Order: sequence, then structure tokens, then C-alpha cells
Amino acid sequence: MTSSSKDPFALFDAPVRNFLLRHGILGQKGESAWPVWGVAVSGGGDSVLLLHLLARHRPSGTQLEVLHFNHHTDPDKNGRHHSFVVDLARGLDLPTISGESPSPERSRPDVSETALRGERQKFFREYLENNPGALLFLGHQRDDRIETVLANLFRGTGPRGLIGIRERTGRLYRPLLSFGRIEIRRALEEAGQLFMDDPTNLDLAHLRNRIRLELRPAIDRLFPPDGTSHLDLLAQLMEREISERSPLPIPLLLLDEAPGSLCFSLRLYRALSPSRQGEFLSELLRRQSTWKMPLPPERNLLRTLREPPATPLKNFPLGKGWRLDIVSDHVDLVYHYPDTQNNLSLLPLPSPEEEEIPITLPRGGRLWIRRLKEAPADFPCPRPSVEAVVPEESFSAGGAPLHIGYRLPGQSIWQPDVRSKEVPDPPRTLSSLWKGKPLPSARKDRLPVLSLGDAAIWIPGWLDRTGDLYRSSKGPFISITFQLREPSWWKKFLENP
Repeated sequence: MTSSSKDPFALFDAPVRNFLLRHGILGQKGESAWPVWGVAVSGGGDSVLLLHLLARHRPSGTQLEVLHFNHHTDPDKNGRHHSFVVDLARGLDLPTISGESPSPERSRPDVSETALRGERQKFFREYLENNPGALLFLGHQRDDRIETVLANLFRGTGPRGLIGIRERTGRLYRPLLSFGRIEIRRALEEAGQLFMDDPTNLDLAHLRNRIRLELRPAIDRLFPPDGTSHLDLLAQLMEREISERSPLPIPLLLLDEAPGSLCFSLRLYRALSPSRQGEFLSELLRRQSTWKMPLPPERNLLRTLREPPATPLKNFPLGKGWRLDIVSDHVDLVYHYPDTQNNLSLLPLPSPEEEEIPITLPRGGRLWIRRLKEAPADFPCPRPSVEAVVPEESFSAGGAPLHIGYRLPGQSIWQPDVRSKEVPDPPRTLSSLWKGKPLPSARKDRLPVLSLGDAAIWIPGWLDRTGDLYRSSKGPFISITFQLREPSWWKKFLENP
């Protein structure tokens, strides 16, 4: 798009158009590959300029939508910003999509930057999920990237943290990373375009403000005239280096993957360069996020794997419910589900017309339930196995029903009727069964537990009391098989408990 030399926004036109072409958002003939463009506008100078530039460069027929999020940090300020954005969008004949914090509090002056960022990102994710034909533009600029690089240098995020802010993350795009804060505001002032200044940008209680107002000026004084400006070039070089690499050999490293469960080779992981290690872990966590799993802080994972101790890490906490074990040169990364997520459901009984019923378990693996005309030759099983055989009448008995779940704290092991034995077994709990077993502790939470009432009666490879069920010699029978979706190195633990 050509612009007049007196147009204050003219110097942004060519770089923004090149950005849109480079990322395939615009075709060579000016057509758009996306029917909807969303732009996040807070009311600050960066996002206001971005809105004007996108309004100039969007093709005819492409819908431009303005997204604004209310954090409820200050009712008066938030209200002014919202009204300003709505009026700005209306003046450009654009629709506004508003979001707000789910917090019931109407004023949260002390909420952390991390919490605010998380709320915005959730709003953006939901917008993109609800609009598969849309992309979203954000107003981050060069100074934001420099300050992020400075913060990452001291957070221990590794070489990948030197990118700071990427030009593109999925369907999120940032066209202003080649421009600085001063030139953006100068252009807005020359154009007579108002924008909202946030007074909290001067509050030194926020880390980003201390970096911008204290750390950057100190570095620039030591390395005049603009020492920190070189960090932008470093970020560009790092992004180019990482983006131009060959794809990561994820299938080679990754041994097992399920919702809340990852296992990969420690030896092959350590053979990667530090930046590739960061890429690998970031990709694994991204894939977990597609299952709506909470994610551990990536830097905690990087630090733990940098120089792990010689002895295995047992239940090493990473945050957000995740734990790490290192067993047999394998990294076992597992989400520790809350106790409230332990119970699953009653087991379904196959109808006479059904040969078997598959049940996909939420923590990985499957159960296969099928009818047997007669019990297998080795029933009851002489040792725990991945298959349990129970009388069909156990499913329909008037007493406690059979159901499948996961282990509960203090859960007992089912005991047969004491009248059927001269000396009853001493009461036992699952905690005593797990103690001293070689399987990593977090993995034990992923084994399904078949219970009769409140007591465990079968755990694949670990416990089998099904042969003690009442009338266990009578048929017909039901077979319940746990299909492991794990590598052989874990199976050996179940086969030799």
C-alpha cells in the first residue's frame, strides 16, 4: 500500500506488509489466507498503532476484529481503557470482542504480572479455538523483546530464552518487533492519535518496570550509546538459527506419551545441544497442553535435567502437580493426579452380542472386557498378571459392585469372607503393597485398580485376589485385560514385582 510522505504511519507500511507476506498471511496479489484477523488492543500506544496498520493493510473481504480484556485491577482505569478501545474500534467501523477476568473481585491491585498474563493468554486461546479461520495479532515491539531477553538471562531458561519474544507462535503474530517504543509513540503523536498511558508502567514493584527503568539504563551507561539494543539483534539471530534447523528427532527420543505422562531417553536427550534440549522440552509440554493438562514451569525441568544426581530422583517435584523420576536411563515425567480424580466408573458388562468392550483409560492404556464360556486352565491366576478373571455374577451381585479407579490413600486390599477360612489374612493396605517395589512411585498412580466396594481386588501385575471371590469356580466368567501402552522397560517391573 502506498502512503503519502506526510503520513506519520508511512514508515511502518513496507515492514508490516513484508511481515504479512513473509508469514504467508498475504498472498502476492494482496489476498488473505485467513478470513478473520483479530488484534488485541489494550489502549496503549503499541496496540493502537498496530490496529491502524492492520486496518490499512487488510484485504477487502477480510474481517478485522478488536479484542480487549478487562483484568479488573482498577475499576476506574479499566473502565476508561475499555471505553477508549470501543470508541476507537467504532470509529474504524470494527467490532469489539471483550473479555474479563473470571475473578469475582472487582478490584485486584496486587495481582501478579504472571497471573494477568495467564488470564490474557487464556482469553486469546479461547478466541482462536472458537474461530478456526482466524489469526491474532499482538502489539509487542522491540523494547518488549529486549526486556524479555534480559529477564530470561537471569531466569535460567537456557539458549532458547535468548529469543525473548517470537514473531510467530502458532496463530499469534507480532508485526511490530522491528520497531521501538519511542518511534511508535512519536508517530502516534504526529498523527494526532490518542492512546492510553498506564500509570502502573512506572510502578517499580513490577519486574518488567524495574528492568526498563533501572537495569536497561545502567547497562546503556556502561556500554554507550545503546548497549541493550544489541540484544534485539541477538534475539533475531537466535530465532533464525532455531527456526532453520532440521526437525527434532522426537520419535527417536520419546518412548511413551499419554495425557499427564511422558517418558524419554536421558542418554539421547543429553546428546542434544542445550538450545535443542529446550526446544524438545517445550514441544513435549505444548503437546501436553492439547490435552488440557496443567504444565510444570519449563525452567524447573531444564534445571533438574541439567545435572541430575547419580542416584535416581524419586518423586522430585517440578510444580503444577508434575513429578520426575530417572530410572534405567529413562526420564519419567508424570502428572500426579489429585485424589479427587481417582474414581472412574462401574465396569460395563458386555452384552451377549458383544465379544469385547474396550475402555480407554484417562491416564494411559486400555481395558479390554470380554465374556468367557469357561475359566482359563490356570484360574485362579497363580501370580499377579495383567489379566483378571471374575465370575459374571460378581457384576450383578446385590452387594458391593465392581468398579475401576486409581489408588486412594489408605485404601485396603479386599479380604474374603473370614467364615470361609480357618485363619483370616491380616488386613493389608495398598501402601504396604507399593512399599519397596521398583516401579517409580508416580507411575503407580497410573495403574488401574479394580475394587470390590472400597477395597482393591486386582491391580495389573501387582495384585490379584479375584481367585478368592465368592463362587469363583462357577461360570460364566468375565476377562478384564490391561493393555499396556508403555515400553518394555516398564513391563519388566510388572512382570517381576
